[in-house]
Amino acid sequence: TATRAISEAESVIYAANDVDFSEFILGHRIVAFIAGADVPLECLPEFQLDALLKPTASNAATDWTFYDPESELALTLVLPRDDQIEYAIVDELVVGDGLRRDVQSYSDSAEAIGLVREAAGALAIVPWSEGLASAEGIKLLEFSGEEAVGCASPSAESVESDEYSAALSLRLYVNRARLDASQSLSELMQFMLDEANAPLIAARGITPATSAGYALNAAVLADAEAETQFDLSFDIFERLDELSGEITIVGAANSFAVLERVSEDLSVRSESFEVAFKLAGRDAGVASVCGNEADIAAVDAEVALGAEAACEASDIVAHGLNLGAEATVLLANASDDYVSCLSSAQIARLWSAESTESVTDWSQLDSTFPEQDLTLFGLRTLGTETDILLQGAGGVIPPIRRDTEKDFSPLYRAAAVANVSGALTYMAWDDYQDVLENEQANIELVAVDDGAGCIVPTTVTIEDGSYPLSRSASLLVGEASLADINVQAFLWQLFDEDNWFFVEDAGFIGVSRLDLPIIQRQLRQRFAAAVEKFPATEAGDEPGADEASGAAPSTDSASG
Repeated sequence: TATRAISEAESVIYAANDVDFSEFILGHRIVAFIAGADVPLECLPEFQLDALLKPTASNAATDWTFYDPESELALTLVLPRDDQIEYAIVDELVVGDGLRRDVQSYSDSAEAIGLVREAAGALAIVPWSEGLASAEGIKLLEFSGEEAVGCASPSAESVESDEYSAALSLRLYVNRARLDASQSLSELMQFMLDEANAPLIAARGITPATSAGYALNAAVLADAEAETQFDLSFDIFERLDELSGEITIVGAANSFAVLERVSEDLSVRSESFEVAFKLAGRDAGVASVCGNEADIAAVDAEVALGAEAACEASDIVAHGLNLGAEATVLLANASDDYVSCLSSAQIARLWSAESTESVTDWSQLDSTFPEQDLTLFGLRTLGTETDILLQGAGGVIPPIRRDTEKDFSPLYRAAAVANVSGALTYMAWDDYQDVLENEQANIELVAVDDGAGCIVPTTVTIEDGSYPLSRSASLLVGEASLADINVQAFLWQLFDEDNWFFVEDAGFIGVSRLDLPIIQRQLRQRFAAAVEKFPATEAGDEPGADEASGAAPSTDSASG
């Protein structure tokens, strides 16, 4: 029995000892986050959960200003006792040993729900059950885990698809030789893994596996060669010669360079395959997928619950895939203490073309700053760094001022800033890493205040989106399109370890090569579900989208 998957290193040990094993999913212990009706939060990100519940937050985070700086709502936390499984699950998500102590505890879920109804600004952690979604006087929050794309509601389905991480999956690992040799063990396994006996598991406070999970359990139990961990029985790369037709990608431009490189690589290997790109912006991309007019939407943000809900309104199921985040950072002379933190409004004004003649001295930007000449080192051309700088600071992209000392080399600009008082420059996060490797002295990263306090750019604040001058990249893919071998091959090629340098070279961080096996398992599971839901009637036919939406898909998403 296990509460985690066997690691790759452990699998190697088994193989070295000629031990074949099979994995089975028995059920899940799932944590739910519930809140009072007066709480403004709808989705709880993991970074906010950490900020709220880490031990050092005791007697510090006492109201809802962490979410809304203007809020006057007090914060009441209702937690399980530290000997409960739900406490242990959340403790694994939060930095530090244990959770904060200045909280109310409860003996059972009914008591916790009562406390949430009665207390102002209450947030509670309870065992999940299906009835929570309809319970009066409370609301069930979605949760966004560190590796998830967007928010997800608690359920066995969301846990098994790795969309909801506030849970503990209960697994069985069985020695195949002993299973084959023992009739008693075989009968015991058949009994435990029979979906008809799921109520016995539920009676123990455990959420049983999904029907798909039970089906996989049965397949693996009957056949040692059946793929474990929700794998499909085919290898995408063995089917590249089957690619024929066009897939359509619509949306924001920030990930297009990466997607085009993957497309070119596939087109070389499969001459009958092509990708049609349409630069139309985030909203148009989501609308195209939700309208069954495109296969994939390129989104310059995390795929929010609203995007998936928009598709659901059209009876279209869509899934998000995270590519990571990119960021622009500001570098100042380390001796200029007054530039340690700038507000978004100050940054927008500082770099806007409108300030070319009116802001040439730091005191003209803010009266508290000294009378010091302002020297800006910019880029020769506009690009991603400039877009993120101005859009992140001002919400729109105004013309950038051109009266700057221009040089494309980040090393040169960093050195220039280090040698000139009152100097400032900006660059991409990955370029800043090159500056650090160059051991440039007398420079300092500038924190940015977008209303939630001064946030210094770090890998953590860029990945979780709290640093204002950062921008995520995600894909939204229609479920019917996931049944198309062309779309499957494109996504598999994108998330293949040998091709991930495309994403890393583009400056995206947050999704590492270590995450790819998890993403690939999720893809295989979704491919299998889509193929089962949208079977092609003949070779070369497109998936039967009419089963989901009541209409055949547009020719834009046909597989050819």
